[in-house]
Amino acid sequence: MSTPIPLIRSTLLAQFPYARLAQSTRQGEGADAPFGFNLGYGLGDDDTRVTGNIARFAARLDLDPEDLAFMKQVHGDTIREITQAGVYDDTDALITRQPGVGLTVRTADCVPVMLYAPGENLVAAVHAGWRGTAEHITQKTAMRVIEEFGVEPEALYAYVGASAGSCCYEVGEDVAALFPEGWVLRRDEGNPHLDLKGLNTHQLEQCGVPAANIEVSDHCSIHEETLLHSWRRDAQRSGRMLTTIVLQEEI
Repeated sequence: MSTPIPLIRSTLLAQFPYARLAQSTRQGEGADAPFGFNLGYGLGDDDTRVTGNIARFAARLDLDPEDLAFMKQVHGDTIREITQAGVYDDTDALITRQPGVGLTVRTADCVPVMLYAPGENLVAAVHAGWRGTAEHITQKTAMRVIEEFGVEPEALYAYVGASAGSCCYEVGEDVAALFPEGWVLRRDEGNPHLDLKGLNTHQLEQCGVPAANIEVSDHCSIHEETLLHSWRRDAQRSGRMLTTIVLQEEI
């Protein structure tokens, strides 16, 4: 019998019948798996194992692996509108109106931000590390959805996924200097901490998205060692998680 795959879901987006969303964790493989339930290639894990894990994850969303749209994430601000699954080079945000295409973000501390406009039947997926957040990738994606697709900010919903929390996400002064002090937490000693989830939530609110339309995961990838992958914590021993959002055909 295969190991169950625990998933993180969005309570907010679950109220809508034509969108599905799930975020994987490091759980879902046997104890002998060196990277746990890993969905990232090129890390030293067995590619066949990773491919099988991706297929198992996709199946939980009623998708085939060939239905997923991946980004070769580069911590930039390139946004692409797409109509089909595949791999998109040098991209950190995807938008689609095409049902059945699973927009997917791969993370191990960075923030996955998933957007849904039910009135336009449109979804978007954003990869936001500190570099992308400094480039306002989430804000730029939300504004593109609002301006180019005619979505009212009050009709846009968002899930800010499990990722590094401000409790644990230490940065150097050079990185801290890129952000408003309100999102940099300073303690009596040690490096400053950055509130990446709060920053991306703030960027959505700056676009006019109501706070009530934004769900922010309280899971921290760094300190939840048994649940989540973390590059900051495990470095070369860290696997990767996927967060996917997909439109369903309206009947």
